[in-house]
Amino acid sequence: MDTMTFDYYLMRRQANPDLSMKNVLAVARRVRPIQAVCWGYRHNRWEARSDVARVWLDPDRDDLILQPADRATAERTAATFTEVPLPTEAELTEICRAAPRPR
Repeated sequence: MDTMTFDYYLMRRQANPDLSMKNVLAVARRVRPIQAVCWGYRHNRWEARSDVARVWLDPDRDDLILQPADRATAERTAATFTEVPLPTEAELTEICRAAPRPR
């Protein structure tokens, strides 16, 4: 199977506008249903989290800040909150494909 390509977003809550970005969301391009990966603080690993992507990509949510970023910026941002590097696009693809599919 082909490797997916991803769009990257930096994430933080509107309630803390002066704080640094707290996560990176990698969203697969042109894939439906949506497939995405972000840092899972509970398990300390990069995880498939389509549910998080659906909430954060909702244009009606004004309490969340989602800033588009290029891959290099996403990598630098990830290094500010975890020592585990942002996975390669091949690894992100693998994470997405291994995730259970929503019913």
